[in-house]
Amino acid sequence: MFTRESGRRGAGVLERMRNLVDNVAEAFDGPAATRKDRLLENWTRIQEYYTPQRQDDLRRQDIRDTTIPHHLEGMLREVCSEILDETAQTEDQDGALAQALEFGACMEYLLQYHVLSDLVEFGEADEPRGMRKYVVRFFDSFVGAIPLGLLAESAIRLPLVAVMRQSLQVVETSPVTAVSGNGGEDRLGRGYHGVMSERAAVVLCHDLLQLIVTLFARLREHANMVHLFFDWGGGEGGNGSSGSSSDLAVAALRAAAAAGHTARGHELFLVHTIVEYLLAPGATGELAREALVLAVQ
Repeated sequence: MFTRESGRRGAGVLERMRNLVDNVAEAFDGPAATRKDRLLENWTRIQEYYTPQRQDDLRRQDIRDTTIPHHLEGMLREVCSEILDETAQTEDQDGALAQALEFGACMEYLLQYHVLSDLVEFGEADEPRGMRKYVVRFFDSFVGAIPLGLLAESAIRLPLVAVMRQSLQVVETSPVTAVSGNGGEDRLGRGYHGVMSERAAVVLCHDLLQLIVTLFARLREHANMVHLFFDWGGGEGGNGSSGSSSDLAVAALRAAAAAGHTARGHELFLVHTIVEYLLAPGATGELAREALVLAVQ
């Protein structure tokens, strides 16, 4: 009896001590960080690399020698965690995501302060080396996670288009080594008759096509949103020429993209990218063909 009573009193004392320690820690450390706090912490750490005082160091660095990948992953983690919570609250009776343009504090910050546009600017100079591919991969994960309705937001859609266009320009201006026996088959696409000499360009091309595949997979959920990213030109597409061969179709798509036909300000560069690498060897060609299937669907 005495032992049991002493044990209960001892447990009560220990519990009060734990509460006291927790209260003291909270008083000195402040309240626990929110998702937005952690997002801002990661974003601030990335921005610190791009201060004027660090520009010279940045040009000499490889991204793997920085903490930028870690902080990009941390930003994605907070955004995705917030989306999961929002999803649980906005799921309709059929289990599909509600497309209301309501979002949490993390997403609101990204949109209000144009964080995605800043990321595209950081990637454009590719400083530190490899930054561009990490930005493309960030967008790939981001596009795959967000509610589909948010793709129409200009603070998301325009940076997304910009990073894809930027990446395509880098890939297409990279040196190419001709493949023996394929030199005369230019109509079959850049990926067929040559191999990019620089490994960085090969990796970027793969990441760009992966992003396009992710985007098309999302657009397949709601076909009415396709026009936000590319169009077939509107006027003469329905008539066309009498030729029906696949070569003529590919040539027509390439010509349309090269001519810069626009709809809502966006070139047909997505189609152009897919067509150019349909017959590329390995994973690059596989991704291009997957993107084509998704586009048709």
